Amino acid sequence: MNRVATCGCGSVKVSVTGDPQNCWVCHCDDCQKMSGSIGLFAAVFREEDIESIEGQTTIYPANQEKWPGAEKHFCSKCGTSVHWCNPTIFPGMRMIAIGCFSDPKFLGPKVVMQTQYRHDWCGAFEGADSFEGYPE
Repeated sequence: MNRVATCGCGSVKVSVTGDPQNCWVCHCDDCQKMSGSIGLFAAVFREEDIESIEGQTTIYPANQEKWPGAEKHFCSKCGTSVHWCNPTIFPGMRMIAIGCFSDPKFLGPKVVMQTQYRHDWCGAFEGADSFEGYPE
Protein backbone atom coordinates (compact mmCIF):
# COMPACT_ATOMS: atom_id res chain seq x y z
CA MET A 1 0.00 0.00 0.00
CA ASN A 2 1.28 3.46 -0.88
CA ARG A 3 0.65 6.37 1.44
CA VAL A 4 1.53 10.06 1.43
CA ALA A 5 2.01 12.21 4.54
CA THR A 6 1.83 15.97 4.06
CA CYS A 7 2.32 19.06 6.17
CA GLY A 8 -0.45 21.56 6.85
CA CYS A 9 0.23 23.67 3.75
CA GLY A 10 1.06 20.73 1.45
CA SER A 11 4.64 21.85 0.74
CA VAL A 12 6.27 18.81 2.37
CA LYS A 13 5.30 15.33 1.20
CA VAL A 14 6.64 11.99 2.37
CA SER A 15 5.64 9.02 0.21
CA VAL A 16 5.93 5.55 1.72
CA THR A 17 5.17 2.05 0.59
CA GLY A 18 3.93 -0.80 2.76
CA ASP A 19 2.82 -0.80 6.34
CA PRO A 20 4.69 0.79 9.22
CA GLN A 21 6.91 -1.45 11.33
CA ASN A 22 5.22 -0.05 14.41
CA CYS A 23 2.97 2.77 15.58
CA TRP A 24 3.46 4.36 18.97
CA VAL A 25 2.67 7.32 21.15
CA CYS A 26 5.15 8.81 23.57
CA HIS A 27 4.06 11.08 26.41
CA CYS A 28 7.55 12.15 27.60
CA ASP A 29 8.30 15.84 28.14
CA ASP A 30 10.43 16.05 24.98
CA CYS A 31 7.71 14.53 22.77
CA GLN A 32 4.99 16.71 24.29
CA LYS A 33 7.02 19.81 23.55
CA MET A 34 8.04 18.59 20.09
CA SER A 35 4.42 17.91 19.13
CA GLY A 36 2.78 20.75 21.03
CA SER A 37 0.28 18.20 22.33
CA ILE A 38 -0.12 15.57 25.04
CA GLY A 39 1.96 13.04 23.14
CA LEU A 40 3.73 12.35 19.90
CA PHE A 41 1.99 9.83 17.62
CA ALA A 42 4.36 8.17 15.17
CA ALA A 43 4.36 5.55 12.46
CA VAL A 44 7.78 3.91 12.15
CA PHE A 45 8.89 3.06 8.61
CA ARG A 46 12.10 1.45 7.40
CA GLU A 47 14.22 3.93 5.42
CA GLU A 48 13.96 1.64 2.37
CA ASP A 49 10.15 2.01 2.49
CA ILE A 50 10.44 5.79 2.08
CA GLU A 51 9.85 6.35 -1.63
CA SER A 52 10.43 10.11 -1.59
CA ILE A 53 10.63 13.17 0.60
CA GLU A 54 9.69 16.40 -1.19
CA GLY A 55 9.68 20.00 -0.07
CA GLN A 56 11.87 22.17 2.09
CA THR A 57 12.18 21.27 5.74
CA THR A 58 14.01 22.89 8.59
CA ILE A 59 15.92 20.44 10.74
CA TYR A 60 15.91 20.74 14.51
CA PRO A 61 18.50 18.60 16.30
CA ALA A 62 16.29 17.14 19.05
CA ASN A 63 17.67 16.57 22.58
CA GLN A 64 21.22 15.62 21.51
CA GLU A 65 22.27 14.83 25.05
CA LYS A 66 19.65 12.10 25.34
CA TRP A 67 19.31 11.15 21.64
CA PRO A 68 22.56 11.77 19.71
CA GLY A 69 21.88 12.19 15.98
CA ALA A 70 18.11 12.68 16.36
CA GLU A 71 16.65 15.13 13.84
CA LYS A 72 13.16 16.58 13.66
CA HIS A 73 12.15 17.74 10.18
CA PHE A 74 9.40 20.33 10.03
CA CYS A 75 7.96 22.33 7.14
CA SER A 76 9.87 25.55 6.61
CA LYS A 77 6.65 27.32 5.55
CA CYS A 78 3.91 26.18 7.97
CA GLY A 79 5.95 24.61 10.80
CA THR A 80 4.24 21.19 10.79
CA SER A 81 6.40 18.41 12.28
CA VAL A 82 6.27 15.83 9.52
CA HIS A 83 9.06 13.31 10.03
CA TRP A 84 12.12 12.66 12.14
CA CYS A 85 14.86 10.14 12.75
CA ASN A 86 16.52 8.87 15.91
CA PRO A 87 19.45 6.58 15.07
CA THR A 88 20.05 5.91 18.77
CA ILE A 89 16.86 3.92 19.31
CA PHE A 90 15.53 3.47 15.76
CA PRO A 91 18.52 2.85 13.47
CA GLY A 92 17.52 2.62 9.80
CA MET A 93 14.03 3.90 10.54
CA ARG A 94 12.12 7.12 9.98
CA MET A 95 9.19 8.22 12.11
CA ILE A 96 6.30 10.02 10.42
CA ALA A 97 3.61 11.89 12.32
CA ILE A 98 0.44 9.78 12.06
CA GLY A 99 -1.75 12.88 11.70
CA CYS A 100 0.12 13.92 8.55
CA PHE A 101 -1.38 10.94 6.71
CA SER A 102 -4.88 12.48 7.08
CA ASP A 103 -6.35 8.99 7.24
CA PRO A 104 -8.80 8.32 10.10
CA LYS A 105 -8.44 4.58 9.43
CA PHE A 106 -4.65 4.66 9.89
CA LEU A 107 -3.32 2.18 12.44
CA GLY A 108 -3.48 3.29 16.05
CA PRO A 109 -0.62 2.99 18.51
CA LYS A 110 0.58 -0.50 19.42
CA VAL A 111 2.90 0.89 22.09
CA VAL A 112 2.32 3.70 24.58
CA MET A 113 5.48 5.01 26.26
CA GLN A 114 6.19 7.28 29.19
CA THR A 115 2.71 6.98 30.69
CA GLN A 116 4.13 8.55 33.86
CA TYR A 117 3.86 11.88 31.98
CA ARG A 118 0.47 11.21 30.35
CA HIS A 119 -2.23 13.72 31.27
CA ASP A 120 -4.80 12.28 33.66
CA TRP A 121 -7.67 13.00 31.28
CA CYS A 122 -6.02 11.07 28.43
CA GLY A 123 -7.37 7.54 28.38
CA ALA A 124 -5.53 4.34 27.61
CA PHE A 125 -5.30 2.98 24.06
CA GLU A 126 -7.12 -0.33 23.79
CA GLY A 127 -4.89 -3.20 22.76
CA ALA A 128 -1.65 -1.20 23.08
CA ASP A 129 1.23 -2.24 25.32
CA SER A 130 1.81 0.51 27.90
CA PHE A 131 5.02 1.41 29.69
CA GLU A 132 5.66 3.95 32.46
CA GLY A 133 9.10 4.54 30.94
CA TYR A 134 10.62 3.35 27.67
CA PRO A 135 10.17 -0.30 26.67
CA GLU A 136 13.30 -2.41 26.85
